Parts: sequence; structure tokens; C-alpha cells
Amino acid sequence: MKSSLPSTIGSVRYEALWPAHLFDDGVGWIIVARFKPGGRRVQVGVFLVDVFCLGAKLAVYEKCDVQDYRQRISEHYVANFALVAVEPGCARQLLEQAVQYARHLGFAPHPDYAKASRVFADAAIEAGDRQFTFGFKGKPFYRRGPRETEAQARSIIRHLEQRCGPGNYDYLVRLGDAEQISRDLGYQTQPGRSDTVYPV
Repeated sequence: MKSSLPSTIGSVRYEALWPAHLFDDGVGWIIVARFKPGGRRVQVGVFLVDVFCLGAKLAVYEKCDVQDYRQRISEHYVANFALVAVEPGCARQLLEQAVQYARHLGFAPHPDYAKASRVFADAAIEAGDRQFTFGFKGKPFYRRGPRETEAQARSIIRHLEQRCGPGNYDYLVRLGDAEQISRDLGYQTQPGRSDTVYPV
């Protein structure tokens, strides 16, 4: 899946990066850059993707010069998040399938997802033929992230309870949050661990 950087598709140059262990970790950054003719400017889509449940949790679209992109975005994310090169069409396919999976669960992508997806505007990029498997062990698995408030976490879990039904999803939150969520849903809490998976 790795490729040299950047890739050339038709007459357009692209660079795509994703985590080497995305489907082990469940959440990670995907970066796609589309280099403008002349090679001095670049369009960049930065996506935080949850392949276990929520799809595109965050999306950012930028236009900048190539040096700024290298220093501030690609080198930073590669160094801090162990990103590796991937074919642009494969990155696009994963993003679109992750969003589709989340929509099936009732979760819309980040409001700027469509804007950030402009990096895929060139018709020369075609999604590959890979079919990714989402969720964890056959079920949606929600883990509260640092960007989500306690109220948002409760709302997501209540939604999964209504959408999927008991026993058909899992979640991971801090123990205090989990106890309150379990009470809200009418389940008995499971004390004794600071972080735990609660099958419901």
C-alpha cells in the first residue's frame, strides 16, 4: 500500500498519508494533498477518522504553499502520528466508506467534510476496489475522545442504544462516566476499573 511521495495521477500530483495501524487503533489522521500546477501551492484535506463508529470526526481544508505544507502539516503528522504513504484513491475509498458506515449508524460527518473532500475533485482520482471492514469485532465501538464532552458522549451512547439495540454495540469511557451512562440506560454498573468496555 505504500507509495513514493508524491504520487502522480494523470497530470495531477497527490500525496496521501494514513496511520500504519488505523484498524488496530480505531482512530487516526488521514491527510490528502493535491499539488497545484507549478508545484508551489497545494490543497490539503486533513481528516480525523474513527473506523470503529463515528466516521469523519474532524475535517479541515487548507490552501497553502508547499513549504508550509511540508513543515506544518506533513512532517508534523508523520513524526507525531506514525503516518505512512498510501495511494490517494485508497485513502479516498477508506474515507468514503467510513462516512457511509457512520451514516448507517445515524452519525453525520464533520460539517467541513464536504469542503475538505475538494482535494478529490479531479476526475482522475478513482476509488480503488478495496472493501474495508468497520466497527470492532463485528459491532460499532464508541470510545469517548478528548474533543467530546460528557454530554456528547452520553448522547452518542443513547443514540447507539436506540439505533443498534442492547448487545449490538460497545463503548469505552471513564468509569465515572460509564456508571452514570449505565444508570441512564437502566443497566447495572461494573465498578473496579478506571477505563473499561461496557457491552450493553
